[in-house]
Amino acid sequence: MAMAAYVFIKFGQDFRGYYAAGRVLLARGNPYDYSLVARVLLEVTGRAGNNPFYYPLWFGWFIAPLSVLSFQSARIIWMIFNWALWMIGLLRLQGLLDFPRKGWRTWLINLLATFIFAWTTWKFEQTGILLFVIMVEVLIAYQKQQWNRMGVFLALALIKPNIMPLPVLAIAIWLIRNRNWRPVIIAGSVLAILIIITTALTPGWYQPFFQSNFGQGLTQVLDGPNKVTGTRLNTTLLDWLKWFSVPKFARSGIYGIVVFLALLFLGSVIWKSDSILDVSVTSLLVAFAIAPYALQYDFPPLVIVLFWALAGLRSPKVKLIPIFIVAFIASVLIWEHPISDGYWIVIGLSVLTFLVSKSSANINFSQSSA
Repeated sequence: MAMAAYVFIKFGQDFRGYYAAGRVLLARGNPYDYSLVARVLLEVTGRAGNNPFYYPLWFGWFIAPLSVLSFQSARIIWMIFNWALWMIGLLRLQGLLDFPRKGWRTWLINLLATFIFAWTTWKFEQTGILLFVIMVEVLIAYQKQQWNRMGVFLALALIKPNIMPLPVLAIAIWLIRNRNWRPVIIAGSVLAILIIITTALTPGWYQPFFQSNFGQGLTQVLDGPNKVTGTRLNTTLLDWLKWFSVPKFARSGIYGIVVFLALLFLGSVIWKSDSILDVSVTSLLVAFAIAPYALQYDFPPLVIVLFWALAGLRSPKVKLIPIFIVAFIASVLIWEHPISDGYWIVIGLSVLTFLVSKSSANINFSQSSA
């Protein structure tokens, strides 16, 4: 709670965009029209900033009720909501994996996860924690054979269109391979319903997509429509390589090779594995490894990867190695300079999952009745 309170007072960034988009929606405007959002941002916070709205329209309507409140009151509710979600998510994940075991290790590992993942998300007031909880609920619904519920959460996972389509698609393909169509059909139906309803509420919402400068805020720092103040640096492989002054042609080549190998490996896991945990962990890691656009505040779903890896690494031969790797991952937040350094977290987690693949203590869970 102290971390959440501190970052609320000292920081704050992207809730501005959600709040402004909600105001625009309630005024019957189009939140994808950055000129409308920037006008509200300027009026409410005194600056436009780099907060175009790139989320699904239904997320905008989800957040819209908060925009009825004053900006600071809405911020407080959003922070409390995210803090509560984080606590609930950790408890639900612990019950799912039976890890960490109760006692001082639970507090230590949860505190570590909070520092590595929740801190940055709270700092930027982002949606990563919501994604984490949604993915945990997907896995719990599968375990309990609650197929309708699982389908709903799979649909909701697409709140972040830059990260989550790959994990959702991987899980959907794995379910179909195992002749379990119901969650996939439910997910598709929920998405269709959300699109139909929000299109009825906001006709023509897609029109700004065809403007040449629509995605400008993803690669450049803006202070209002067409007011470029800098180039964005993201937590991706491409920007990580860029920080090391790797030439552009080499970056593109390395990225292409990594994408090919990562997708090939993911496909192999989907085809061969009997565990939805294996598919979920692999797809999340691959999604963050090859995402062309992602930032460190998107990382909370990787808590599932971290806990799964630590729970599986019980071989005496490797018991010290994960301690050093996790310590390195945690240290990134202390010494990182540009946000692209956060990609070291993905690299560290990749090494951990590799060690798990070599261990005989891989974890899984069986389905149980609801």
